[in-house]
This record gives sequence, C-alpha cells and structure tokens, in this order.
Amino acid sequence: MAEQSSLSEFLSSDVPALYYQGYRASDISASLYKIRDDSVKPRHFLGADNADEIEAILSDREGHSLHEFIDGNEPLRPIIDFDLPEDTLNAITPKLTCNQAKNSLCCAFRDTCLEVFPKWDKKTITIAESSDTKKISLHVSTTGMRLPNIAQVAMFTELVRKKLSVALQANSIIDNIANKSSFSLRMLGSPKYNEKTGEHIRMKKAIHPKDGSVFDFKIRPPNDESEIIENSPLLVIPESESISHSSIGVDVTEVELDLVEKLLRKSSIEGFNLPFPSEQSPDVFPLKRIAQSYCSLCDREHTNENAYIIRNKKSYSFHCYRADQEKPLGERKPSIKLALSESALSREKNLPALLRLKEPRISNPNDHFVWWDLICMCTSGSKFSRAEVYKAIQSTVAYIQLDKPVWILKHRDPENGLYFSMGAELKLAKFEIKIIEYGGEAVKLKSLIDQAVIKGLIVYADYDFLPYPISVPQPNTEFFNLFLGFLAKPAMDINKEIMDLIL
Repeated sequence: MAEQSSLSEFLSSDVPALYYQGYRASDISASLYKIRDDSVKPRHFLGADNADEIEAILSDREGHSLHEFIDGNEPLRPIIDFDLPEDTLNAITPKLTCNQAKNSLCCAFRDTCLEVFPKWDKKTITIAESSDTKKISLHVSTTGMRLPNIAQVAMFTELVRKKLSVALQANSIIDNIANKSSFSLRMLGSPKYNEKTGEHIRMKKAIHPKDGSVFDFKIRPPNDESEIIENSPLLVIPESESISHSSIGVDVTEVELDLVEKLLRKSSIEGFNLPFPSEQSPDVFPLKRIAQSYCSLCDREHTNENAYIIRNKKSYSFHCYRADQEKPLGERKPSIKLALSESALSREKNLPALLRLKEPRISNPNDHFVWWDLICMCTSGSKFSRAEVYKAIQSTVAYIQLDKPVWILKHRDPENGLYFSMGAELKLAKFEIKIIEYGGEAVKLKSLIDQAVIKGLIVYADYDFLPYPISVPQPNTEFFNLFLGFLAKPAMDINKEIMDLIL
C-alpha cells in the first residue's frame, strides 16, 4: 500500500497556510485548538495552534457557523447548555417568568462554582444567548477556573442540574454536552446554519460581559491561566461509575428516552418530566411532577411524584402508586400500556429517510467496519438506533440497478485486509436487529437494507475502477468506485511472462 500522503497535499492552493483544515476531526488531530465549520459542504474541521491562527480562521470564515470542537482530555472551562422552549416554560407550575428561569440557572451555576472552588470570583461568569424568540437558549461558563477534563465538566453539569427545580432538570433543557468523548459548542458571534434552507439564523451574542471577546466565551481558549481545580471531592469520578448511562449498566439512551416521551404524549399522559432509570432499577423510569394533571388509573388529579413507567421487552407501561395501593387483593396492578400500534417495519416505511453519508464509509480504505460487523450487530441481541443501523448498512452494502441488479458487500480477510464481493442476489438468513425507536422490537435486516435501497442511501448508477491516493477524499459521485487501494502495491519489477500473456 502506498504511504499515506500528508494533509497539505490535498489542500487547494488558494487556502492560506495560517491554519490547517480537513474533512474529519482526525485530519487536524495534531492541532491544539479545533473549530468546525458547518456552513460548507462537506463540513470542514479547522486546526490552530495559537490565538493568531484562531483569529485567522475567524477572519476568513466571518459569518460562517463555527463551533469550538473539543475531543481531548486537556483542561477546559465548565459549560452549561440550556434550552427552554416557550411552550415548556408556560406549562410549568407554579408559573415561572423568563427572567426567573434565567436567574435560577445562573444562581445554580454560581453556587456550584463556589462549592467546587471557594475562591471563585462571581464576576468571571460568562453568559451568551441565541437570538431565538421561541425559547430561552443560554450558554453559561466562566473565565475564573478550569476543570481537568471532559468527564469532570460532565460531573459539574450534573451538580448544576440538581440545584434547579424539577421542572428545569429535563435532559432536553439541560443538555450535558460533555457527556461523551468529544463535543462542540457554537462560538460567539456565529449564527446557526439551517441545512434545509441554507440560511444563517439565530446569532450567538454576549449577555455578560457585553464587551467580551470570542476568547472570553471559548471553553478552551489559548493562553488561559485560570486555576485548574484538580482536587474537588464533588468532582471525583469513582472507577466503577461513569456519567454515561449505558456504561453503568443502565441500557437507556437519549433515543429511547425520546421514544418513551412520545408514547406518553400519544396516550395523553402529561405533567411529568422523564429522567433516566437508576442503576438499581434499570427498567423503571421514575416520573417527576412538573404540572398538575389527571390520572385515569386512580381517577384523581396528580399533584406530586406518584407515577412511574415499567420497561418490558417490547413495550412500556404507565403505573400509578396510588392505584397500586388501592387495587383489590389478588389482582394485578392496573397500568396503561404504552405501545405504538403499527409494526416496526410499517413505521419504518413511513418515516423520513435518514441522510446519505456525504463521504461513503464503504469506499474508505481506512474504515474497517465490514459486513461481518453488521451481522454481529444482529446476533448480539443489543439495541441500536435507526441512525446507527443505517450508517452500518451504508458502510458495508452498495446496490447498483443495471439490466440485472448488482449487490456489493465489503469484507475483511484473515490478515485484516479489505475486499469486495459482488453478486446478483443478496441471500442471507433471517437476521434481525433491534431498533431503539421501536421499543427494542426486532426488524429483519433484509427489510432494512431494502429500505436503504428504496430511500437512496446505498444506490449507485454503476461502478468504476478509479485509483485515488488513500489520503484524498473521493468525489461524491453517482458511481461506486471498486478501487480502494487496499491491495494496491507498487511492483519493483514487471513479470514479463504475465505481460506477454496479457498482450
């Protein structure tokens, strides 16, 4: 295999050499500071090593939708991402005004900072707001201290969440963006990019300090000399625990939480906030009261936290503690079944298609996700989101409609090399994969692949055989390129006997 080219070899000549750029975060992994530009296609990742290079990016990309990208364990400022839609605010009882909600968040942030770092100066708080009239959208941080790593920023966020009223604790309101190995945050003065319309909307502006610079509102700015809080007992992460719910034995994701909330709305069950289950009871969703509402199980108005949801294999059920206590002896606890009436496949056919990958993973020689890995997803018994499943299908399967159909699958050989197989039919066993959005109901893999074809995710006009350097992103065309460079090696000598036969 030819040696991989450096990133600079495929940058256009008119790009200033003041910073680095690539199409993936890994392309700029050596850079100290990273920025993502959502305004261009394909999305760009921009790398800088100092303040001057960051300024060059901001100057060259003025008016673009720029996001600070964090993907390492270097110290960074705590950050709270707060989004409260107007209709959610209006439904809260007792009533909260817009200013009361904002003050509540800022006070919770202030108190948490002082608990973690008693010498913290409250004047160093920074508040930025998105100009969205339909919701309160705040980013709250501080220039007065840093935390050692992403995990402790996530811990800090949970401490702030607990100080808020129950009505403001929802994951949809306090988004713990640091609850993963990498995340991004829109930069000050940068608008949000609407992919559907191509418009730049809702500029992020400074609230406090009003005259602050972009660097005051970055969470990992250059030359930051603020104190790193390394020994706070409030931010200690036990080795046996993690912020991620999936890694503490609670097999619940944001996708499943959204599903359960959808089922509650469909059953007209209102007035509750839905938190994650606990490690001790991973199949029980405790419901937190945010507004008074009627309960058909006990035939009363619910005014406190007296309801819960049980997760079953393929459905969920709503329960009321009061109704549980009043049930006749020997009878089952009354409940309301929360389930979608249609089959998983029927719902799948009616859902909008997911986006086709801009840079197909199936033709990326550095991507070793193959057909066998997709089969293992089916046999594992685990549940996956629709997005995960369709990305896996696009990574391993291609379909070409000629006089006879052509199926192409990506495989891995015993030496970890990659190759394609081709055939006119796709014959496979009755593999099924569990989809989170359908309550864990299994859908046949072949049906999902057929949907990927129908919705244009894996369809190509024809195939070709064009060699590209491995480091260069291939053009996004309607043709499937069979040449990946997996087995291409330069030969020192030409075998004349073989060439004579060919000629």
